[in-house]
Amino acid sequence: MPEKMARSAAANEAMNLSHSSKLIYDVGMNNGDDTAYYLWCGFRVIAIEANPELAADVAQRFAHEIDAGRLTILNVGITAAEGEFTFWICQTNSKFSSFDPRLASVDGREPHYAIQVPCRRFRSVLEEFGTPYYVKVDIQGNDFLCVEDLNAYQLPNFISVEASGMSLLALLRDRGFKRFKWISQLNFLPLQLPAVIDQRSVRYAQWLLQTRNPAVRVFRRLGGRYWLQRQVNRNRRSDGWKFPDGSSGPFGDKLPGRWLSYDELHATYEEFLRLRRELPRSVSWVADGLPSFPFWTDFHARPD
Repeated sequence: MPEKMARSAAANEAMNLSHSSKLIYDVGMNNGDDTAYYLWCGFRVIAIEANPELAADVAQRFAHEIDAGRLTILNVGITAAEGEFTFWICQTNSKFSSFDPRLASVDGREPHYAIQVPCRRFRSVLEEFGTPYYVKVDIQGNDFLCVEDLNAYQLPNFISVEASGMSLLALLRDRGFKRFKWISQLNFLPLQLPAVIDQRSVRYAQWLLQTRNPAVRVFRRLGGRYWLQRQVNRNRRSDGWKFPDGSSGPFGDKLPGRWLSYDELHATYEEFLRLRRELPRSVSWVADGLPSFPFWTDFHARPD
């Protein structure tokens, strides 16, 4: 992943936008991989992270960008009230850390411990820094608080939130967002019907990687495995950037697939729930997701 923030064509275009249109909120910064991409694209970033160790690590990683005024890190949690609250750290995967111990422990399966962290309403962050071009939200159970605090008359151009269910999609609709995409975090492809061509290609490449067909096994041994893995992961590259595992991926008009109405995506979600029951393994979902998070996906939305 490029660590030097060299400007791309997208970066130059972003820098020519109006003041608020240069701004992205990374709510749930974690290790800073998403922040790195947004900076590389030329945006200013307000990054929010409750875990003090992660916040300190990312501050060191992007010390130059902080000094230049391109990055502000807020080491706070986002909660329904201001104050100091218990935050649970997942010891095996920091992305699961949450104000909900059930989520932080992955339903009791992973070791976790509690710390106290200062917290803010998301509304106060908006009042301090303004309405951004894009908001990425991934804060394990509290995503809805960010959507609730948005001003329906000053919405960002784009938003993404972890897809925890239809109630969150309805909240986005009620806040004023009109068009939606449902994007897999496994391969950054849209979950839509009919499937995009890339989804069928990835599914076929994945089958070729797993099949025990003798001819295909010879092909893999002769170097085909590397080529097939590139096909499976090809959507992890965009304009010269490679998205690391665990990152949120592209956003806005860089996303594949078509924008759907609320009713279209609601019907699609119900159909994929049915398909998941019939086919536990797929390139579109994980086999062992939590009951409350059956897909590892994000909802992306725009107001126009």
